[in-house]
Amino acid sequence: MSIKHDGNDWLVRNRGRLIALLVVAMMLGLVSPGRLPWNNALRWRDPGPGVEFPDIGQALSERPILSRTGELTVELWLVPGFTSKPGNQEIVSFYDDQRVRPLLLGQFSSGFILRGREDNPEGEPTKDRYLELADSGLPEPNALHHLAVTVGQAGARLHVNGHATSLTLPETVALPGVPFGGHLMLGNSSTGWRVWLGGVYGLAVYERVLDRAELLSHAADPALMPKRSLRTDPSMLALYRFEEGAGRRALSTVMKGPDLIFPDRMTRPTRPDFLSNNTADLRDRLWLPSDILRNIVGFMPLGFLVAWRRGSRGVAVALAVGICFSLGVELTQSLLPGRDSSAVDLVSNSLGGLAGGLLAHALSLLSRRK
Repeated sequence: MSIKHDGNDWLVRNRGRLIALLVVAMMLGLVSPGRLPWNNALRWRDPGPGVEFPDIGQALSERPILSRTGELTVELWLVPGFTSKPGNQEIVSFYDDQRVRPLLLGQFSSGFILRGREDNPEGEPTKDRYLELADSGLPEPNALHHLAVTVGQAGARLHVNGHATSLTLPETVALPGVPFGGHLMLGNSSTGWRVWLGGVYGLAVYERVLDRAELLSHAADPALMPKRSLRTDPSMLALYRFEEGAGRRALSTVMKGPDLIFPDRMTRPTRPDFLSNNTADLRDRLWLPSDILRNIVGFMPLGFLVAWRRGSRGVAVALAVGICFSLGVELTQSLLPGRDSSAVDLVSNSLGGLAGGLLAHALSLLSRRK
């Protein structure tokens, strides 16, 4: 049913201006940077060696690091900075050309996390494996420590100071003849902006599983960085001692290892740029219902103004405007550091436009009957 509007209706007379103002206000809120500054905060330690993460930062390998045997060991000499901040904080991970991460070692406010492609193929935070700090064997959380993740035929396991922990990924296994690894990322990705704070003094990658004696030996070294002699190991794929002290790259002391690049600005290498269907971490998952409600309510005024005094056709127009405007917002957010493009947001925004249109149509009918 179509309803002709009264030319004296204030909303009808000012509809265009009100919609323009509303769209500008919504764009300022929806596509503004989620976190400033956008700059990569990774910096060299002074005095060195090592790099520090005082705020959000990352280093990326120039090319993939792949274990041809399927087995893998990643060693880190670092000071993990435990804070009270909620959310998962990424320390080191690999990612492939499909933006899938076969392996991730991270930290949360009271322990460590492991994520593997086979154990958590969709990257859902609720399926990550956790280890409480009290069970990790760290006597001093914010001191220099040695962490290692091994991937063998029995699965992946976290080792702390040379000792195996109970944090394992039973399905993320080494398969003979199937390469394992990918581009290496040290620090934070675009999967939310939960900042890892700490310092890294050395990083080594092998295409085999180091045994307990080797891990204990490397962990017991009082130096702040891995020994240069480790590069003679034929299974070594990359070794970073972070001795440069300046510049935008860290060199591998193993020639076949790629350099680590420090981009000027944060990049989004591990998350789909447009309409992701995964939340960033567990905290976002818990906030999801309220976020959906905010998105619906936030788009209702736009749907209301579009549909007011336009009858049933106005409801369809309000829904179409909500979908189109939301698509534009999500596309813009996919290009901005600190913002995430979400399929859930698209649906809830569109529902908000529809709800506003239905409300306008109902109120219009009631006002006509009076």
